[in-house]
Amino acid sequence: MHPQVDIRKIRDRYFNYGVSIGSADDRHLREGLWSIAECLHDAATALSHHFSVAVLSYEGRQLGAYRIAAMEHETLALAETLAAKLRVREAGACFRAGASLSS
Repeated sequence: MHPQVDIRKIRDRYFNYGVSIGSADDRHLREGLWSIAECLHDAATALSHHFSVAVLSYEGRQLGAYRIAAMEHETLALAETLAAKLRVREAGACFRAGASLSS
């Protein structure tokens, strides 16, 4: 079982994240971080002694499983990878919505 890390944007330059393992009732929460990268690094620091992989999501949308070492040591590159993945998903969602409107 891998920990789940969910990052949420509250407003510009203000992010929260939560970590759950198993039961969603037991969560580690951290609030008021400046960026996705800061959330990734902070979560990795908390998890690195016990886990090697975490499942990442952004605002409840699962993005995949990633090595905690990458979250901690390749933070900026991973944050950009996740942002690119989100852009592709959003573009696909807009395309599908437009296609269904024109049908």
